[in-house]
Amino acid sequence: MSIVEKIQQWFIPKLIQLKIIKQVSFTLAELTHDMQDYLPFDIKFSVPNGDGFVIISSVELAEFKQGLVHATLKGTLDIRCLGEHLYSSNIQIELFGKPIYLKEKSVIRATEVEIGEIILSDDNLVVAQNVRKAIAKLSNNILGQMYALTMGTALSFVGNITDMKSYMANFINKSSHKVLELHRKDIESKLLESFSNGDLEYTLEEVIPDENLFIKYGKDIVVENEGLTFRFC
Repeated sequence: MSIVEKIQQWFIPKLIQLKIIKQVSFTLAELTHDMQDYLPFDIKFSVPNGDGFVIISSVELAEFKQGLVHATLKGTLDIRCLGEHLYSSNIQIELFGKPIYLKEKSVIRATEVEIGEIILSDDNLVVAQNVRKAIAKLSNNILGQMYALTMGTALSFVGNITDMKSYMANFINKSSHKVLELHRKDIESKLLESFSNGDLEYTLEEVIPDENLFIKYGKDIVVENEGLTFRFC
């Protein structure tokens, strides 16, 4: 460590303690750039006999009203069913939330999170032919499974098969609006859960000098002037 760095480590905390340095600010543009290091992240949602994923690859931050941040999440939505890739689309999710600092955990977390508009675009319609493959698999397995089932279970199985075919018909008919309608509630629930359980929070690190200062002397953070202000007093 150089002499200058040693002086800074001693001098800056003194200025904070004397309330000469009261805060430090970062623009939301800077924070948007820094957040790319933590991407992509994914959200898994329920799909009949398969898996659905929203994979977020970029985030843009902007100031909203009343101390809130507006975040635009962009990425892809993918659905797989019965071993076939049924659907792929670009997705854009609009979020609003208030950043807070949890001093006891040295964590920055978004609270009061609300989800606004969700848009699907540029559907990959080529995979629609895979839906027919999945339906064929479904049909070929019906007779074999029926022999091993009781009458009541068999009737339930046929009902599930009918529901599956009805579900997959949405992809054959190229109805992105219907696809979003079917899964929006689950996607929103899983996304909000990620915020509430801490999956999408940021933990300050003592080894990073600026973050260590805030761990020791930081009070709270506020959204203002198209940026995030870290206040020491």
